[in-house]
Amino acid sequence: MTPTRTLALLGFLLLAVAPAFAQTTLPAPASSVPTLEAVTVSGVQPGPGLWKVKRGEHTLLILGTLTPLPKNMSWQTAEIDDALSHTDALILPPKVEIKPNTGFFGRLALLPSLIGVRNSPDGKTLQESVPPDVYARWLTVKEKYIGDDRKVERYRPIFAVLELYKSAVRKSGLARSGGVTRTVMDLASKHGVKQVPVEYTLLVDDPRAAVKSFKKSTLDDVSCFAQSIDNIDAQLADMTARANAWATGDIAALQDDRTAKQRITCMNAATDSGVAQQIGLTDVPRAVREHWLAAVDAAMASNTQTIAIVPLDDLLGGNGYLSALKAKGYSVLAPDEGD
Repeated sequence: MTPTRTLALLGFLLLAVAPAFAQTTLPAPASSVPTLEAVTVSGVQPGPGLWKVKRGEHTLLILGTLTPLPKNMSWQTAEIDDALSHTDALILPPKVEIKPNTGFFGRLALLPSLIGVRNSPDGKTLQESVPPDVYARWLTVKEKYIGDDRKVERYRPIFAVLELYKSAVRKSGLARSGGVTRTVMDLASKHGVKQVPVEYTLLVDDPRAAVKSFKKSTLDDVSCFAQSIDNIDAQLADMTARANAWATGDIAALQDDRTAKQRITCMNAATDSGVAQQIGLTDVPRAVREHWLAAVDAAMASNTQTIAIVPLDDLLGGNGYLSALKAKGYSVLAPDEGD
């Protein structure tokens, strides 16, 4: 495991409850997301449509992405293809990198401290880290989705949950959806559209000390752990429903309050720790949002039409990017709303 990956590991919950669902790049033809195994919907589907943001004569179209998505589904890209043919720029999904602020030899010196970063401090097992009733419920869902994996019993509760969700998604008939972004980027290249990255890099000055401090520290992650194992079955059903809603363009069904509440609980467990505050992880969501809004302001000032790709969980909700755009004076129309 590289130093950069390990530092990213410490900040994983800033982006999602279960980064098992993080996007991966898949090879995709120019007209569809790769065909995958069936859940509920299958065949060619329209996708969610595009949010329209306007100020004067300038327009921003936003494609909200979701992961996981149904297997055995092909996404009909005619709408986004046509929009890109009249577009000046494509704003790519926000990207966060957490890197050690050291040279090559400093990174080499960091490597020995990375071993066991997921494990509970003082060698505690999950059985020793969580209440007996919570552990009993954990054993039930672990048997169902993970099976006999003794390694995970040494993990911190929050990392054990990640393994649980990875395995559960693999068994649920859902699939990662990085092909959506890849397809849009390929279409943009076909039309000669400028692609604008939105990247935020957090440099950690003393990564070795941060990793050592994290390994010794405790996280208030029992609530996250308990809520996650109690919700796993219902949440998989919610994921399937949202995936089908994305595929069929059902905007109203894309909200997911259960996941939003659980995400907040787990994010608080990660960001309230002293180590997270020490290296600046608590500021990352705000900084990323500001970077994205600045990219939108710049694009709207100079382009007649711009397209942006944004994960739905960042887009929706009271603190989402759409609300921030409205607060800045932009008019925002959902895909199912008329002009």
